[in-house]
Amino acid sequence: MKSSDIEIMRVYLCTLDRSLPYPNYNEVKLGDEDRLYGYLQKLIASNLGNVSAKEAPFTEEDELDKMVTDDPADLEMFVNVVTDKMYELVRDNAELTSGTAAFCFFMAEEQPWVGFFKMKFRENFLLTLSEEGTVNWPLHTKALPMAPGKDVEFFLINIYDRLVRVADVEAYIDDVKLNYLAESVLGIKAKPSEKAKVEAIKETTVDTICECYEEKDVPQKILEYKAEVAKQVEATGRVSVAQIEDSVFADNQKAADTYREKLEDEDIPRNPMPVSKKTEKQLCRKQKIVTDNGIELLVPVEYLKNDEYVEYLQDDLGNISIVLKSIKNIKA
Repeated sequence: MKSSDIEIMRVYLCTLDRSLPYPNYNEVKLGDEDRLYGYLQKLIASNLGNVSAKEAPFTEEDELDKMVTDDPADLEMFVNVVTDKMYELVRDNAELTSGTAAFCFFMAEEQPWVGFFKMKFRENFLLTLSEEGTVNWPLHTKALPMAPGKDVEFFLINIYDRLVRVADVEAYIDDVKLNYLAESVLGIKAKPSEKAKVEAIKETTVDTICECYEEKDVPQKILEYKAEVAKQVEATGRVSVAQIEDSVFADNQKAADTYREKLEDEDIPRNPMPVSKKTEKQLCRKQKIVTDNGIELLVPVEYLKNDEYVEYLQDDLGNISIVLKSIKNIKA
């Protein structure tokens, strides 16, 4: 979505600096012409569509869940509790860096959200001018990142459906590695991100193909899988492992059974999984074919199994030739 479509209604800024005895936070009033307002809009927009973000719902009995309401006036109570938790984590865990944080209550696509962004301090030289007209260039160790999305940890809470999107960032807390924003701050158990789930489906499918088919048949079966996924996503906006099984492994019952077992071991659900527009574009665009001698080809998905344009030939030794057809001209 466009960052300009996001309406920010309340903003709190806080410092999470372990060198200070306690955290500080305060509300800032921003107009839509303020540079910080535009910065936060871009920060929100880029992470609403972040396919690497994990998701989890609030439980009804959760303390913080009760503080997240559709009334912007309730934001301060949430800010107070989360700021204290974040400060204690930064103070007591050397792996977590000091930084600046922003809390936002905002509207996106007619839905109310609460967002939190922690930005690491950066060392920048900032040009200053004294009242006497002296120019100086001091090192400022608490400058914000120059571009939204870099060195930023976040969570976003949809107030209506109680679903939390949280950055896929892990750290050691009391000698245990975990997603500290989800588990230590929000008290929720985040599920794998969309990106991780799509990658897990890909790895499981390719592993099954390599395990259950002769080496000479593997490249063609992988292309079948890629074409099947692209067809599903283009038609429904979802990826279904059940349909992948029925389509790709219809000719091999052993492969179908192995695939089902691998899916269970990887805890990949058989229900169709919705994907974002960003993932949809990635799955439906040109697919890369990489040969063992380093040659790379980008082939439109619709041509992967169309031998009028691309044909795969294999000799008795198992060597594969790729023939490109119906070419009218070649652009350098």
